[in-house]
Amino acid sequence: MRREYSEQAWGREQAKKYLLGMRETIALLAEFPGQGTVRQDVGEGVLSFPYGSHWLFYRIEKEQLVVFAVLHQRMVPMEHLAER
Repeated sequence: MRREYSEQAWGREQAKKYLLGMRETIALLAEFPGQGTVRQDVGEGVLSFPYGSHWLFYRIEKEQLVVFAVLHQRMVPMEHLAER
């Protein structure tokens, strides 16, 4: 997600709120990573979790949550995540 787009489309304050909420969601996932949906269609060990109109794609590496993509819910994951 691009902050610049969010700021232009929704205004700076709304973009800040959205990104803060996303960070809070990521912190929650770091504590409870099993809340996500297993996404074998994307790759081994990949999970996804919804946030607003986006999906967070992540995996656990060396006991750490690694968010490797944030895609709008209308995007087709395999079109954007094939190389990840």
